[in-house]
Amino acid sequence: MFACSKVNVAGPQGPPGADGVPGNSILTGTISGKILLYDSLGNPVSDNSGATISVDSTSPLLQSVSASDGRFSIPSVKAGDYDLTTSKQGYGSMHIFNFLNAGGSNPSQTGNIELGQQVSSNLDIKNLTVDTSSYGSFHFMVVTITLAHPQKTSNPVLLYISHASGVSNQSNDYVFRTNYFQQNDSTLIFSPLDIVPSYYSDKLYQIDYLYMTAAIDNPRLFTYTDEMGNTVYPSAGKLSNEVKVYNVLKD
Repeated sequence: MFACSKVNVAGPQGPPGADGVPGNSILTGTISGKILLYDSLGNPVSDNSGATISVDSTSPLLQSVSASDGRFSIPSVKAGDYDLTTSKQGYGSMHIFNFLNAGGSNPSQTGNIELGQQVSSNLDIKNLTVDTSSYGSFHFMVVTITLAHPQKTSNPVLLYISHASGVSNQSNDYVFRTNYFQQNDSTLIFSPLDIVPSYYSDKLYQIDYLYMTAAIDNPRLFTYTDEMGNTVYPSAGKLSNEVKVYNVLKD
């Protein structure tokens, strides 16, 4: 018997093939949307140009400026989650957190982003007072705003409430936004404020003292929630003085 074995014999090398398609390990795409501007009375502005939208924490900073119809487009943004900031001088800045840019041929849409003109210094608050009162078993607070410049106004008031001092637009437990009764050209009053504060926030449960400050807001509601969970009103005017009030509404 004879044993057989297979022998591989290499032939001559063939010609090189065509180049392959270059790889693309970084997916990019366009972020698009529309910015709508509103004046200090909350009315739409006809020209929506000049607002800047930026992709935070990019270097160099990726951004675009809105056209007259409000549209904008930011090309060549790497796929991923981003924080976006929209701003224009004289207007309150708006923020969008954890916006997903999916990348690819279809733009990732922010939808409409509304910017409101900030409240003029003409509506600054000269003084805020908060008085506690009781009628039998009924306890409530009376909030009084004195305007720095006497005038008639229908703008809502923001009352910022916190368990700690340093309450502001970016540091609060709750913001109570409503219209006040105008007693005269200088005085705005809200009464009764009678809702138990812990209804708004667990941080206000069984708190002996509340810290409050106030500001006049744009008639149209502009707001976002920041990364700390604060409700921010970017078009509001200057903050008033801060007051410390005994929590007569304590649970």
